[in-house]
Amino acid sequence: MRRYMIIAAVAIMLAAGIAPGIEGGTDETDIPLALQLDGLPAEGRIAYLRHLISKGREDAEVSFQLAVSFHESGQADSAITWYAITVKRDPENFKAFVNLGVIYDDRGMASEAERNFQAAVDLAPDNLLANAHLAFMLFSRREYESAWEYLSHALEIDPDHPQPHFYLAIFFWESRMYREALEEWEKVTALDPDSYLGKKAEENIVILQKALNATTIEGRWDPER
Repeated sequence: MRRYMIIAAVAIMLAAGIAPGIEGGTDETDIPLALQLDGLPAEGRIAYLRHLISKGREDAEVSFQLAVSFHESGQADSAITWYAITVKRDPENFKAFVNLGVIYDDRGMASEAERNFQAAVDLAPDNLLANAHLAFMLFSRREYESAWEYLSHALEIDPDHPQPHFYLAIFFWESRMYREALEEWEKVTALDPDSYLGKKAEENIVILQKALNATTIEGRWDPER
């Protein structure tokens, strides 16, 4: 399943003449690294970050941004390497643990994914994605009580984020609470219609609506799994 990962990018007007100044590994512009990288394609960010490293930058922010750039460009092995370097340099970097969990889950390595999501929650108990992703891993192991604890907390943190609503819909689906699942997937499409989750939710809505209509008309429903 595709999940939200944590990125660190905010808006910057590069066209206004703001450009990174590098000398001996020191950022002389005093512009945060995420700002310098924003708007660049992944390969451009990778090249620039490698340049920083060649000039002596070896801090956790550089390694995290490099890991994110590899992650977004589909180079998962390199991303894992640099996320690992990040948490070695900064053991409290919960964002790296979340993103490691996303990669391992994409690879079907559930225990590694859960371990990293748990580490992220331990470091940042109020991080929405860490709680939501951990909830889903626990639900997959039928640890329903613990899963609901983390998912409900994610919903409390930000009721308007689509990820926990998508997971809640799955919980309802698996519990055969189909109308409740439909409502949650409709929330996802309203909150983030153009994302992967939004499009997947729309597909599930179509399936559910057809099934519910069949139930009403014929008194039966065999949902697709």
